[in-house]
Amino acid sequence: MINYTLSAADRWRRPIVGAFFGLLLLVGLLLVRDYGLSVDENQSRHNGMLSLKHVCDLFWPEFVQRDQNAFAYYQQFDLRDYYDRDYGVAFEMPVSFFERLLRLESQRAIFWFRHLCTFLVCMGGVGAVYQLTKRRFKNWRLGLLGALLLVLSPRLFAESFYNDKDAVFMALFAVATNTAIRFIERPTLKRAFWHALACAITIDVRIMGVLLPMATLAMLALRIIRDEYRALGTGRLALGSSTYLLLLPTLVVALWPYLWDAPIDNFLDAFRKMAQFRWGGQVLYMGHMVTATELPWHYALVWICITTPVLYVLAFVTGGIRIVWDLVRRGLTLYASEEEWQDLFFLGLTVTPLLAVVALHSVLYDGWRQLYFVYPTFLLVAMRGLVALLQWQPQGSFWGAYWSTFIRGVLIVTLVTTAAQIAWFHPQQQVYFNFLPGRHIEQKFEMDYWSLSYRWGLEWITSHDSRPVIYVNAPMEGSVEINRWMLDEFAAERVKFVADPEKANYFMTTYRWHPDPYPYQEEVARLEAGRRRVLSIFRIR
Repeated sequence: MINYTLSAADRWRRPIVGAFFGLLLLVGLLLVRDYGLSVDENQSRHNGMLSLKHVCDLFWPEFVQRDQNAFAYYQQFDLRDYYDRDYGVAFEMPVSFFERLLRLESQRAIFWFRHLCTFLVCMGGVGAVYQLTKRRFKNWRLGLLGALLLVLSPRLFAESFYNDKDAVFMALFAVATNTAIRFIERPTLKRAFWHALACAITIDVRIMGVLLPMATLAMLALRIIRDEYRALGTGRLALGSSTYLLLLPTLVVALWPYLWDAPIDNFLDAFRKMAQFRWGGQVLYMGHMVTATELPWHYALVWICITTPVLYVLAFVTGGIRIVWDLVRRGLTLYASEEEWQDLFFLGLTVTPLLAVVALHSVLYDGWRQLYFVYPTFLLVAMRGLVALLQWQPQGSFWGAYWSTFIRGVLIVTLVTTAAQIAWFHPQQQVYFNFLPGRHIEQKFEMDYWSLSYRWGLEWITSHDSRPVIYVNAPMEGSVEINRWMLDEFAAERVKFVADPEKANYFMTTYRWHPDPYPYQEEVARLEAGRRRVLSIFRIR
């Protein structure tokens, strides 16, 4: 009877999994036009367009010549001495190519398309987490739960539409982690190719992706030393491993135009600039303005804890303790099963970057977005913790009988309330905090540091003021301009930015770098998310 029940449930696997991802795609298509523009998106597009022009000038000049208006701005630059030449463009360049192939002209259409592409890549990351969790626990339902935890992460839900740097890198890192597990399990020629390709694309989005090949080779070497590939055969092992080692650098160079002239020197230059990142601004942290280069060691850890649903954090701690306990218990053996070495791999990919940031005093800002790539493996460790909690049998008649039901209840309540918060905050989920920071969060931590809410502000102003020309001032001129692109054409033409607040009709702010009140008295509109102030609009005249 038990076997029959399991097989009956498994017969529903494909339709249920298909429905989950189909619903996720539908939600994405419905919401993709709702978000504003972040301050970095236009620069990211410039990087992609310039690299596309560079490649087309070499191999397909007609593509640029027949679309001269779109490429006119980029004729003044040369990729070899461009300021952001060391940024990987494995995502940006293909998106720019399809943008021009589709002949998108308005800025609004271009960035809607870019948001769609960002979402589709991030959806691929959700699929990778499903595969990783399903394989680790040999249970497709737990695989769906792992994927659901990623989807129901409020900040990343929003950033999966517009964060073409950190969220895209996180998704691709998850995909490459999935190919890593498959390759380490059985390093065949086919798996070597797919893992090399996934790693190359990940590295060519953000060079920090080199961590994954390093982890792959370390685990592969450990398993070779333990003679775990005896069934595969020495010849096939050597062929798969050597193919990966040769193919990876080849693909990294091939997919990154900046490396073509001097692969080794330019790669090292990009890595050095990443390690010594060029940003010396200030951030609001625990109620104080702190220079990014002087942030305390716990900055990233605190941000992770206050912007992730608390149950996920507790589950991660539980999973980490259980994995370390198993490691200590095994001693020099390290692990005794496929599942245990995967746990070690996931924990290592999560903890090592966090420790490196602390040890090297790396420059971070805008929360922990530069470390988003550890989040998929963070969730895999959290899944290990949830399973451990479900399997634990506490002493005592009451808890012994109801413990598993209690954990399931807490999990369901967490998922439902988190989904409700995502809906409540929409489309400002990027300012989600859990309850740990307490009240008056906007006076302690940065809220909308990328100024996406400026779109809402401009929409409010143009819908409540009938003047043919409306003068707006804001601390970040660029954010006003790019979010003006997201208005309809008539409304966008009415908005003009002025540098002097006294000459403006309205002053608009997200309070970045200025947590204290402004001197203006007439606040005519305020955007809140979760009853927390995100943006204020003041009437000047």
